[in-house]
Amino acid sequence: MPSPRSLVPKDRLRTLAQRRDGPGLVFLATHAATLILTGSLVWLGLGTFWLWPALFLHGVVIVHLFAPFHETAHSSAFKSRRLNEAVYWATSLILGLPPTHFRLEHAAHHAHTSDPEHDPEMITAGNTAPGYLWYASSLPYFYYLLSSLLRHPFGAFTDVEKAFIPPSQRARVQREARIMWAVYAAIALLSLATGSLAALWLWLIPRVIAEPVMRVIRLSEHGACPLVPDMLKNTRTVLTLRPIQWLNWNMAFHAEHHSLPAVPFHALPALHAHLGPHLAELEQGYGRTQVTILGRTRQRRAPKSLTSEQQF
Repeated sequence: MPSPRSLVPKDRLRTLAQRRDGPGLVFLATHAATLILTGSLVWLGLGTFWLWPALFLHGVVIVHLFAPFHETAHSSAFKSRRLNEAVYWATSLILGLPPTHFRLEHAAHHAHTSDPEHDPEMITAGNTAPGYLWYASSLPYFYYLLSSLLRHPFGAFTDVEKAFIPPSQRARVQREARIMWAVYAAIALLSLATGSLAALWLWLIPRVIAEPVMRVIRLSEHGACPLVPDMLKNTRTVLTLRPIQWLNWNMAFHAEHHSLPAVPFHALPALHAHLGPHLAELEQGYGRTQVTILGRTRQRRAPKSLTSEQQF
C-alpha cells in the first residue's frame, strides 16, 4: 500500500499544511457559544425534571473540549503559538489533563500507533466485550486521571510514564501538576466563600456524566483495527453528521490526522478527498462503528501491552 504522503500532490499538501488562526477562532467561538447555551439550559433546569438531560447535553459539549485540547497539543490549531498555548492550558484545566504529560504521551502514541509494547494510548480493554463496557464506563479513565494528578505533584511516575517522559521533562510535569491543583484549590475556596454550587452544576457533574461519550469516540479511533504500522490500516475515520464533526473539530477524520499529522484540523476534510479511497477502516457513523468493534471482540485476544487501559 502506498504511503499517505505519496497520495497527495506536493503543492496540494503544502497548501493543506498551512496553519491559520481564522478557522480555529471560528471553531473556538462557536464551541464557547454552545457551552454558554447548554450551560444556560442547566441553570434554567435547576430544580426541575429537565436538569439531568440538560446536564448531560452540557457535559457532551464540555468533554468535546478534548478536541481543541488535542489540536493545540499538536500546536496546529492556530498559527499563533501564544494562542495555541493559551487554549491548550485553558482546556487542560477544564478537563484535568496535564499539558506536558499529554503532549509527550501523545507524541509516543503517534510514533508507535497500535504497537502493543510502545503505544501508551492503546486501548487493550476494547478487545473483549466486558473490557469494552468497562472502558466505556469511564471508571478506569477517571481512576488514572485522578491518580496522575495526585502523584505528579510529588514527582511520582509509573514505569509506563517514565517510558515517554524523559528525566529532563519530569520537573516540568511536576510543576504543572502543582499549578493545576493551585487553580482547583482557588476555585474550591471561592465556591465555599460565596456558597456557590456553580462549579458543580456547570462543570464537574456534567463533565463526569458525559465522559462515556468521549470514551466511545476514543474507542472508535483505533478499536479493533489491525495492529500494523500502516496508518492507512491501523486508524479509523468515521463519517458522521456535520454537527458532530464540527463539535469534535474534525477529529472524526482520524486516519487522515494520523497519516499526515502536520495537516491542521480544519484541512482534514479536504485531505480526506485524497486519502479516503485508500483507507482500510472507514465507517459510517459512531453507532455502526461500535457494532463493528463489538463484532470483532469475539475474534481477537487482548495483546500484551504497556497498560490495561488508554490513559488519556
